Amino acid sequence: MISGRLRRWLALCAALAGAALWSLALAVPHMQGDTRVTQSIDYRLLDLRHRLAGVQETDPAVVIVAVDDETLATDAASGDNRQRLARIIRNIAASGARGLALDVVLADEGDPETDAALAGALGALPTAIAAAARFSGDESEVLLPQPVFREAARVGVVNLSADAFGTPRFAPLILVSDGQIHAALVLQAAQVFTGARAEFADGGLRLGQRTFHLEDGFFLPVRFAGPSGTVPAISAGSLLEGPQPDALEGRLVVLGFTASAVGDRFPTPFDADMPGVEVIATITSQLISGQTLRHDAHTRAWDAVHALVLTVLSVLVVLMLPLPRGIPAALGLIAVSLAGVMTLFTAGIWMSAALPLAAALPPVLIAGAMRYTRERSEAGRSARAAASLRRFQSPALASRIEQDPEYLSVPQERDLVILFVDLTGFTGLSQQLGTEGTRLLLRDFHALTTAAVETREGSVLNYMGDGALAVFGLTESTPGRAADNALDASFALVKALSDYHPAGLHNVTAGCRIGLHAGPVTLSRLGAESHQQVTVTGDSVNLASRLMEVAKSEAAVIVVSRDFADALSDPSVLDRAIARDVSIRGRMGEVSVLAFSAGAVL
Repeated sequence: MISGRLRRWLALCAALAGAALWSLALAVPHMQGDTRVTQSIDYRLLDLRHRLAGVQETDPAVVIVAVDDETLATDAASGDNRQRLARIIRNIAASGARGLALDVVLADEGDPETDAALAGALGALPTAIAAAARFSGDESEVLLPQPVFREAARVGVVNLSADAFGTPRFAPLILVSDGQIHAALVLQAAQVFTGARAEFADGGLRLGQRTFHLEDGFFLPVRFAGPSGTVPAISAGSLLEGPQPDALEGRLVVLGFTASAVGDRFPTPFDADMPGVEVIATITSQLISGQTLRHDAHTRAWDAVHALVLTVLSVLVVLMLPLPRGIPAALGLIAVSLAGVMTLFTAGIWMSAALPLAAALPPVLIAGAMRYTRERSEAGRSARAAASLRRFQSPALASRIEQDPEYLSVPQERDLVILFVDLTGFTGLSQQLGTEGTRLLLRDFHALTTAAVETREGSVLNYMGDGALAVFGLTESTPGRAADNALDASFALVKALSDYHPAGLHNVTAGCRIGLHAGPVTLSRLGAESHQQVTVTGDSVNLASRLMEVAKSEAAVIVVSRDFADALSDPSVLDRAIARDVSIRGRMGEVSVLAFSAGAVL
């Protein structure tokens, strides 16, 4: 048969295995690149990490020349758009800019002379110009600039990969369409500025001395630096008037539209309406500075390990610790885990926050619910066991045994007050009452004894037919209080029995004899391992028992020893008793006692 301990260990192992399997069911697809289950939540948590990290500085080498509302308003009558664009670009070159990224798709054919002039302006400095991809299902088509412009500048695809809410999450650095490979505008701009040649290998990018880890398909994660305006910008209107060397010399200029209702605009973690040109400038700045986010096959593998370890540890603490400590400990582990994810984000590593949450929280909640149900069941069994225990032991002893199951496994020497009581005339009463009446008589006698003793901090140890053994002083702090309580309980029991009439004998009352003594006893458990009872033994117990015989011979209801009398805090009550020196069966010499008659008590 499986032992209880082994059964608990097997249940623990099964729970941990179930938690691990749940975690792996989420982690394995994630590790393989299928992040659909947690992607939406993870993006929201990624936005939170952006905001917690705060505004970051962009590379000062990147500046935006913005075709803003002011430019359009002041330039409304200044000629052809491409003529104005050419003038702006010539002044950018004259300002000493090191390179240009034009976030405008020049796909339409214009006036040949104007286009030639614009192409000449583009060729005045290293330049990358935008192309745009259009998608239809699995098919894609790249909308390229006019050939005259392609001959003057590098061409880069401007498309970004956004989530369901439109926030750009990745910049595809390579796009394959109709068998042609197209580089991204941000990559072309970085090459224009650095003069380095981009090399792709092993799923990553090498640009000059910098190496970038990319997501599958050569996707670069977007790391937003802050809200609109974080990347330095000047108005294109100022360049219509002339060069601006103080603002542009030696820098990479990203030229595009920021005017209202013109050009692409995107929601970001920091605001709901960032111009596309600033997103392009932000990504380009990261490629130049190297301050990108790492999110690739390696980080997904780390995510999987993180989720598995967190899940198993969280479930383990819930199952091993008491529930009021286990749940907070598990939630603490999860919180520390998320804090670690945040710390890694600030270091440029994008690890999933949603996967460990999705992996750990359901098993933790299930384990907590199971633990709660089990503890409630155990508490119910304990309460029932305690209730059963109290039926066989006094409340004081039952409470002590509940707290310490080993209580009295080693006998204790104690100074206690011992009370013996038995019914008078029990044999005659039982003959008159019959079997059922006698059972009811004993039941009522035991109930009256229990009430008198336990309401006065005493403990009934044994019921012996028409008698009972009780002790006082198990919980009291002083012997005097124990003796006072014992005498008070004796008076109360005598009075209660004098008012009691056995069933069917209305003219008959019950009586009792009580012996009280205070002295040293041995408090211990007696019996076999499978069945034990708490009792007291020793000469003091024998003497208290013999005092009931003295009560019979002296026609008294209560007889107390001199040792008991000396333990009372108020000896004046003894004025109602008669002092005697009596012989005790089984003892040498005489014993000094005090006897209370029924009249003295009632």
